[in-house]
Amino acid sequence: MRALVAALMSPLALIRLPARAWGFLLGYLLAAAAVLFGVRAVLVAHKDSLENLVLGYLFPDSWHFAARMVIERFFAAQERIVVINLVIATALMTVTVSLFWLKELVSAAFEKDGKLVSKPNSEHPLWEQAWQEIKLLVLFFAVQGSIFWIGYQPSAVFKKTAIALSYLFLFFTYAIDFVSPIFQRHQGHYSRILKVLASNGLGSLAFGAIFALPTIIAGRIWAHHAEWSFETALTVVFGINVVTIAWACVAGTWFGSRLMDDFESTRRSHWLVRMAASLALLVVVASNAYAFGGVGLALHHKSQILKCEYDVVWTSFGFERPGIMDLLDDELEISLHIDVDIENPTKFDVAIEDNRLEIRNKGDLVATTKLAPLAVPAGEKRRQTIEFAMKVTPSMVRKGRELLDKDNWKMVLYLEVAPGFEFPIYLYGYDDE
Repeated sequence: MRALVAALMSPLALIRLPARAWGFLLGYLLAAAAVLFGVRAVLVAHKDSLENLVLGYLFPDSWHFAARMVIERFFAAQERIVVINLVIATALMTVTVSLFWLKELVSAAFEKDGKLVSKPNSEHPLWEQAWQEIKLLVLFFAVQGSIFWIGYQPSAVFKKTAIALSYLFLFFTYAIDFVSPIFQRHQGHYSRILKVLASNGLGSLAFGAIFALPTIIAGRIWAHHAEWSFETALTVVFGINVVTIAWACVAGTWFGSRLMDDFESTRRSHWLVRMAASLALLVVVASNAYAFGGVGLALHHKSQILKCEYDVVWTSFGFERPGIMDLLDDELEISLHIDVDIENPTKFDVAIEDNRLEIRNKGDLVATTKLAPLAVPAGEKRRQTIEFAMKVTPSMVRKGRELLDKDNWKMVLYLEVAPGFEFPIYLYGYDDE
């Protein structure tokens, strides 16, 4: 309860800030604004070229299509608020990694001039501080990657879980980032700091919620305004983020001073425990990368199918005429069939395996079927007959021409390249869309 009260009172620490610390805070505010709005300017002006640059560095040209589809599919599968929380957390981590030294100046000046702690400082060397921030960055990637995998699942339960975890981690990230400096000046390492914050979990989450809340509200407004441009959304979110980051730097120092007794009584974990935790983090990061790469690899292999040429052979289209008595019914089911030619112009053999084929007539879904497993060797052509059933009225059968009108039909083939991951191949009727 003491930690919770301290967290709720922490925003008022700004009025206790000494003059020297105000100077450093102004510098931190301007630097954070320069970093975030610099990132915004680059993203807005060079979003596509940056994407191509990253893909070009990480993957050969033949992989770009697959990698881009994996990224788009993962983001599309997430609830919008999960993506927004990721943007907020990423902005925070960007400032943290690039300006940790300036944040340290603000916090140290407040601690010393404000006489927050009676014990003298014993700081880590600058290189060790940088190493601590790198380890925090690994934690960030491990948790955010796991949240994305949870949110990628189609189940509503998993998506709600991803939303809850994204909020909790965002709050805890604020606490870790802005409370840690005062502990690090007293020989604190993240393994010890995390134990202190976790033991005061309610207060830590409350602190994070207070300073994340303004940006979250901006994010929620963004979520309900799909018409906002990327530039507008980043301006609003980053602008509010700059102010809350600077404010949280001061409040976190004061909040940490209220937890100093807990920090002094908490011992650093045994080196075996620390090693096991580090190994677990690396395993999570590697597992996420492996799973993500597995989808990309599967999609890369399947992407050769997109280079095949598909031709619906309308001269083969036909249906079984019903009996005379069947025409007396209000509705009857008839069997239809049509051939599809698949030509493989590439140098690689392709195989069509798990798939589903949607067939529409006049916009209505009339059948969901599938192609039988099919291999198309390099440079060759294969023909497959598609059979499906359709419910029609007797008048359509009697007219006949409505069924044979090519303009009424649309066909799209969905290929599964990984569990829950499909991409469409438009076989017919979508040329003008």
